[in-house]
Amino acid sequence: MIHNIQTVSNYIEEIEKLINNKHHNYYFRGQDDAFSNTLPAIFRSRKLLDNEDNLFNDFLMTDPQLFEKCRTNFERLALMEHYHLPTRLLDVSSNPLIALFFAVKGGQGNGEVYVYKDEPNPDKLAEMLEQRGWQNLIAEYKSKNKLTSHNYFKKNAFSNEMQLESSLARQSLADKAAFFQSIKNFYKLDNDYIGQQHKLWSHSYDSYFDDQDSDYFAEFKRDLQTLPFLRLFEEAKRDIPSFANKLNPLELIVPKIVTIKRMSRRMENQQGLFLFVPFIGEEYDPTINIDYSEVERRAQLAIDILSLYNAENPAEKEKYIIPAKYKRSILDELAKLGIDYSFIYPEDHAKKAEMIKAKYLGLKKKNLSLVRNEISYRG
Repeated sequence: MIHNIQTVSNYIEEIEKLINNKHHNYYFRGQDDAFSNTLPAIFRSRKLLDNEDNLFNDFLMTDPQLFEKCRTNFERLALMEHYHLPTRLLDVSSNPLIALFFAVKGGQGNGEVYVYKDEPNPDKLAEMLEQRGWQNLIAEYKSKNKLTSHNYFKKNAFSNEMQLESSLARQSLADKAAFFQSIKNFYKLDNDYIGQQHKLWSHSYDSYFDDQDSDYFAEFKRDLQTLPFLRLFEEAKRDIPSFANKLNPLELIVPKIVTIKRMSRRMENQQGLFLFVPFIGEEYDPTINIDYSEVERRAQLAIDILSLYNAENPAEKEKYIIPAKYKRSILDELAKLGIDYSFIYPEDHAKKAEMIKAKYLGLKKKNLSLVRNEISYRG
């Protein structure tokens, strides 16, 4: 549903209706222009996506002291996003007013606020799997599996899953290509396994890696011993020495809301989290001629699995639009509530100086008039 917002109170009223009517954790993202998508920066160029590993590693080499307190590759990736390096992380906030600030702080067009949750939209998840030819895999995500206790869609920065996937971002194009070819083979196997035997691979996940008789998925177990997998596991072990040489491929194709340690006042004030956009996989396969617009479309579809849709119109996202003409007044309202540039960017001293200058530039003419009147009165 499209909500047109003119004031902060109007926005809060609409958000309260949303929260009161549903039972999810909500996360908000503000964009200060009506962009055609909600993709993170790494997807804005094929060159950036192809060089994801180089972007990551070059930043580490250029400014190693910046990352001294980071304990995992995901924390490093989060800090890189914080400093505007293109990554596959999408900034979101648990505070809807923070998202509103980002929607009105600049841009020439209308601002927008999108809403996400940490539970999947089953229709969008099924659509994504069906388009890849893995329609039976939906059963893996519907299953309430007490053996694995997986929450595929909500993670924390210290989880093994996020260490693995952020480490994957550091792997070479060649290793990613080989890795995802094996992973794609697994999805096909599991899709057929569910269809033919009516069983779920995830039900035996914990015992699978120790089971010497798991013939059906034996090829996947052999793939775990190949160089692309071993390099990935070694990368993960640099931060987590106890990391085991195993993974759950079902994690790799879905987006996740990831909670993080607040590594700066800015992160704390913005009440930020991240939406981790999964690897599509086929963008690294040299045998597939896939148009880059298709990669973008698939990435957006993955994000949309966690987007909030209108219950009465399942094809329409919940979206808050702030017409350009109301941006300035809403920004002023937010400032009165303590949400301004100095709060959002507490370490940006240049921005604080700019705010002070703008304040007195705006008052200069008025103050000069008052002085002249005072002199005339004293005459």
